[in-house]
Formats: sequence, structure tokens, C-alpha cells
Amino acid sequence: METVATAVTVLENVMSVMAHLESVELYVTDAIKKGVDFDWTRSAGCSLHYLGIEDGIVRGVTRISIPWWCKQKNQSKNKASRQKILKRKFQILSHQ
Repeated sequence: METVATAVTVLENVMSVMAHLESVELYVTDAIKKGVDFDWTRSAGCSLHYLGIEDGIVRGVTRISIPWWCKQKNQSKNKASRQKILKRKFQILSHQ
């Protein structure tokens, strides 16, 4: 759980800077692999499969969290836009 939580934090930090770039998943994957400690997968007695476990965690986090992050950003932008439109409508109705 700690590994996934740390990976999501790294993802959020990278997305806030690189979300507009092509192949953002590659940047996020690279940042997670560099910024998250996966040593527990080797020391937990799984020396044959630790790379597969690491890749699976990273793939799962990116495939779930990137669309979620984008959806959250779009919703917050839409909310701000709707509030601005509503404010303008009130100004028009009150003849300001």
C-alpha cells in the first residue's frame, strides 16, 4: 500500500508538469521507477519475479491514475467555468 501511495504521489507531481506532453505515460513510468523504492519486492523472497511485480504495480498505477487525474482536472476546470458563467448571468440579470 505504501508503494502504491508513493507511486500515486509521484504520478500527481509529474502530471502537474507534463500532462500536456505526448507519451505522458512514459514520463510517469520513468519517474515512478526512479522515485519509488521497490527493494521490498526483492527482499520479500521473490527474486525471480520482482521485475514483473514492479512493472505490474507501475502499469496498474499509471493505467488507473492517469485517466483519474485527467478527469479530476477537467471537473475542476468545468466547475470554475460554470461558476464564472453563473456570475456573469447574475450580473446581466441585475443590470450591472
